[in-house]
Amino acid sequence: MMKITKLAFAFIILICVFSMQSCENEPLDSDLISGVSDDTGNDDIGNDDGGTDDGGTDDGGNDDGGTDDGDTSGTGEDSTGDYWPRAIGNIWNFDDTFYGSVTYNMIGTEEINGETYYKFDDLFNSESWLLKSGDSYYIRTAIGGYTLPGYDVTTSYITTKMLVDTAEVGEEWVSNVSYTISYVPNDSNYPDVPDIDFSAVYNFEMMGRDLTRTVEGVEYENVLHVRLTLVAAGTGSIVDYFYAKNVGLIEFVGDQSAGTLVSYSLN
Repeated sequence: MMKITKLAFAFIILICVFSMQSCENEPLDSDLISGVSDDTGNDDIGNDDGGTDDGGTDDGGNDDGGTDDGDTSGTGEDSTGDYWPRAIGNIWNFDDTFYGSVTYNMIGTEEINGETYYKFDDLFNSESWLLKSGDSYYIRTAIGGYTLPGYDVTTSYITTKMLVDTAEVGEEWVSNVSYTISYVPNDSNYPDVPDIDFSAVYNFEMMGRDLTRTVEGVEYENVLHVRLTLVAAGTGSIVDYFYAKNVGLIEFVGDQSAGTLVSYSLN
């Protein structure tokens, strides 16, 4: 049975952050994410009045990046700034309602398909890498964060375009991904289980630009607000991400999980 669980970020997000868990033969309930109102004195989620460009809506529904289907070439536009700094030794410390206190550390670089990715030691409980291509930011990860007694569970890697820093308010972009979940018995008492092929649609929308947002008592300027609507296994879930220029992800908000940046150190 397939269970979608929103894991820490929603960056995860993941970040937004999600794990697929299989157990027995029937679908289990889903622990879904939905948008929530912000009670910290900031604008309500989805209603960022400050810094919003009323003319930013795109008639076609997708920005120039469109549906990427694994493409990491970006939109062809120059970046408007660095909203997820990449350097070995960069550290972000988060207070996460699912995992508690967590640290995301960039530990090195790897060449993947001719592109230089920055590797995290552990992002949203999964092996993950970050790539910036022009104005577009991609996360490569193996969906993880789950176990199944009697089996070693692995998935193929997926790549999602988490952020387009040139997108105007109302513009959307899509990542269509497919992956395989494999179950290998590690105990002779457990039967073989066939691989399961999955597909998911990650719909992103720019909700606000040039915002000011206070997180853990720190006021951040030049903040982008991006909303992810994930459609997988016939269900949908939503998570909101907030990125500060020259800082990175500062907050994510979902129905069942949320996280706030407590401190960071950038090289």
